[in-house]
Amino acid sequence: MNSIEMIRHGPLTLRVTDRFTVLLCESGTSVILVNGMRLTLHSREALLLAQGQSVMVEKIEESSQMRLLEFDPDELFHPELVKRYVTPYLTSEKSIHMLKQERVNQSIIQTIERAVQHLSADGPLALMDATLQCTVIWRYWIQQEGEVMKNESKRQSLRLMLAYIESHLEDKPTLARIATAGNVSRSECCRLFTTFGNTSPLAYVQVKRMDRAATLLMDSIESVADIANRLSYSSVSHFVQTFKAHHSITPLAYRKQYQRKRAE
Repeated sequence: MNSIEMIRHGPLTLRVTDRFTVLLCESGTSVILVNGMRLTLHSREALLLAQGQSVMVEKIEESSQMRLLEFDPDELFHPELVKRYVTPYLTSEKSIHMLKQERVNQSIIQTIERAVQHLSADGPLALMDATLQCTVIWRYWIQQEGEVMKNESKRQSLRLMLAYIESHLEDKPTLARIATAGNVSRSECCRLFTTFGNTSPLAYVQVKRMDRAATLLMDSIESVADIANRLSYSSVSHFVQTFKAHHSITPLAYRKQYQRKRAE
């Protein structure tokens, strides 16, 4: 069954959650320890906790009050729905989710407040109304889990593309080949580089090629022409112009500067 507890004028003793738990700061400010991590909740902010988390309200202002809402997700749904929408999400890497004072969180905060209000009421339909709100809270939780999985998939694609670029700098990677390495479309490839690096795939390749060129100038005795050829530049002059635009110095001057510093 759903339960609600008022926390006011004093800390909540250490406990390990045995049900899905929501901590709602109704007013003031509270400091909460979750799995040893110190978090601060202000008025109309909330914390969602999966089962099995250690939690303790370490400090609560005298004028503050919090609500602790607990429920078992598998009691909210028909068994067939539990198999699809509860069981797969009970064991995951995501254990906490904080809802701060942001416009995007207003709707779910209001849902939590309604659940608390219904559980605190004595009306004949109060428990049913609270249960309906709890299903919405759980729906929000599994949606966030989906976002986590989606973002991890994006980061994995990015890792694959970065690794491909690193190992193919001398082959002049194209956008199509980079995208293929990450198992994404060319447009998605561009979006990922923009989102995570504020750059484009080919601009990133250019930077990495210039870094490789600098390393070759320092660590080898290859000529500028040989390095330009190795990095698949169409001409030595193009390579020199690109290098100077990136490093603010010509390749030969860069090598001499490095040799001089090394000799000092």
